[in-house]
Amino acid sequence: MSVRNAPASIRSSLVCFAALLGIFVTAPWPPLQSVFHVALVLGFAPLESVPLVAGLWAVAAGWVAEVTLRMVPHPGGAAWVDLTLTLTVLFFNRFWPPDRRLIWWGRLAGFTLLHSLLLYLSMALASGSHPAGRGWLWALLTSPFWAMLAWRVKPAAHPR
Repeated sequence: MSVRNAPASIRSSLVCFAALLGIFVTAPWPPLQSVFHVALVLGFAPLESVPLVAGLWAVAAGWVAEVTLRMVPHPGGAAWVDLTLTLTVLFFNRFWPPDRRLIWWGRLAGFTLLHSLLLYLSMALASGSHPAGRGWLWALLTSPFWAMLAWRVKPAAHPR
């Protein structure tokens, strides 16, 4: 059985694992790491059919990102933000499913901006004032790419 013919839950789990591995591998380059982080939290984890599994992928993404950055004196803020936004995106996908790619891209771009704002505020609350960096800009500029990947991986309940 090829990955393309695999059930949606196996495909989304494989993509989530690949994105989590991408967060770990791209640790020396924080802007690139933030792209994998946001793609996993907002694009791939909400595709899981069980909210608990989606939440576990999101929390894992937050912890891996914070541990590999080695700049956060008090970790935990990213995991909280990731869990909150993954469940929010999952809620939006269930009750207001997008029927066109442009709506999907716009929604994920908006959630990317919200994710960066909440992540900055949670880090400031936990660790004090710090520079924001340009990871949010990289994640926003690459959002059409990873949103298209998420659109292709998602279950076929919605038109492609």
